[in-house]
Amino acid sequence: MAVKKQWYDIVAPKLFGERVIGETLSSDPKTLIGRKVEVSLLDIAKDFQKFYIKLLFQIERVEGSKAYTVFVGHDCLRERIYRMVQRRSRRVDVIQDVRTKDGVQLRVKTVFVIIRRVNTSIKGACRTKARELINDTISNATVDEYVQMLIAGELQANIRKACNKISPIGNVEIRKSEITLERKKEQPVEVAAE
Repeated sequence: MAVKKQWYDIVAPKLFGERVIGETLSSDPKTLIGRKVEVSLLDIAKDFQKFYIKLLFQIERVEGSKAYTVFVGHDCLRERIYRMVQRRSRRVDVIQDVRTKDGVQLRVKTVFVIIRRVNTSIKGACRTKARELINDTISNATVDEYVQMLIAGELQANIRKACNKISPIGNVEIRKSEITLERKKEQPVEVAAE
């Protein structure tokens, strides 16, 4: 005997206007909780300049035929990173764990390009400056504020401005971020029946 399945609308978080970003099929709403959905920023925000950013959402709760999500990370297309690095330039990667103001632990992976060939001490100084700036900025912001800064390019511009004092910097991109430790929930997650 066939199991009856139902379509559920996947809804983006409040930060993105709670739009429907997709649909999924399931026989039981409890199986939807924890599923991850990857969506291009182009599809959500209609920003053609940020086509290379992919947002990662996770279904947190189901109410009726709607599955509500939360932001759990983002990623850049590999092609974007490959195009950033050109001949006679140096790639610098910064990977660090930062706790936001609202208690969420994020792993942030940043990449930027120093325009000319430099020695290791200058690369290290730029990396340290970027790490300090990222830590100060994100630890004084909530997750939603961080996502807004990421999408607007505000954090990347600040990193470029700070590191330009050490050596000329080309492109700066936060290539990946992921929530590694979630804040404690005030109430347990429940599935609302129809």
